[in-house]
Amino acid sequence: MRTIGRLFFIALLALAATTVQATTAREHLDAFYNRIETMQAGFVQTRFDENGKPLQTSEGTFALQRPGKFRFEYTKPYRQLYVADGGKIWNYDPDLEQVIVKSVDAALGDTPALLLSGKRPLTDKFVIRELKREESDLQWLELRPKQEESSFKSVRLGFSDKGLRLMEVVDILGQTTRLQFRNARVNEPLSPALFRFVAPEGVDVIDGR
Repeated sequence: MRTIGRLFFIALLALAATTVQATTAREHLDAFYNRIETMQAGFVQTRFDENGKPLQTSEGTFALQRPGKFRFEYTKPYRQLYVADGGKIWNYDPDLEQVIVKSVDAALGDTPALLLSGKRPLTDKFVIRELKREESDLQWLELRPKQEESSFKSVRLGFSDKGLRLMEVVDILGQTTRLQFRNARVNEPLSPALFRFVAPEGVDVIDGR
């Protein structure tokens, strides 16, 4: 998986930008975990180095259906597609003419995407605390994985009264990936075809299960 998608596609699907009746950041988080079943949205993603210098910006769309189904597609600056049906996940790279298939559990591991499952309390896997950021008018939460060997250090979530506005993932190298949501729609019926993938003819399929 290319760097721009490898880390953040698993984090994006953990949460959605939606309006709920909540007054604190923790209430917003709990509302998503308990109420949202489906979502579609666009996103803009920016990756920064450890000194805060922008490295790359990308755009795309995604759809999710809990538990465990999602379609995540980068459209700029290049195409990349991830599709999960609840058991398997396909990573299709049109430029390489290659598809990698893995089990969802193996591909996602102990990541923020665990929030998708809705099967266990968040505190089983994450230490959650509120953050004070004087330069921001948002309410912030930080989630840190309890597992020492994790693919990321923390996830920071910024909420307004309309829901989640910003998400930041800090990886083990100190780089930060920031995500902004747009045109979100929640709890609308989604076509089952969104979460099915058939490899195009002539494309190499690598089974990593």
